[in-house]
Amino acid sequence: MENSSENKNPVYKDQNYGQYREMLFTYDEKGNFQNSVGYHGEPDRVVLQQAWDLFAERIEEARKKVLAGKASPIMYYMEKILADPLSLSMMAGVSLISVKLHCKPFFFKHLGDKTLAKYAGAFNITVEQLKKFE
Repeated sequence: MENSSENKNPVYKDQNYGQYREMLFTYDEKGNFQNSVGYHGEPDRVVLQQAWDLFAERIEEARKKVLAGKASPIMYYMEKILADPLSLSMMAGVSLISVKLHCKPFFFKHLGDKTLAKYAGAFNITVEQLKKFE
């Protein structure tokens, strides 16, 4: 049985987006609070797509900086996992100031395998992938 608020709002469902149901909280015609299970609507899809587009832009900017020698691969992979320096420092077990320094190519080049392994573990990649950024 579909609730009346679902009938008023079109839902977006295809193989790439909207296949996952979510709990929807609405009010019925009498003003009573109710919940139902449904799919993301078009406004949700637009907002989420804009957010993912922004993340993709940030990741691409970081990739270009690394290739230009202006940033270390740590910055790229940090963006790729949607982390910030603080969360990366907690995941890798490295101090916050160190993470910020290691995002610079000069400091990254001097990192030992033990520290690189911490970062690689946080990024779920190998040390070799971290060293040989493509």
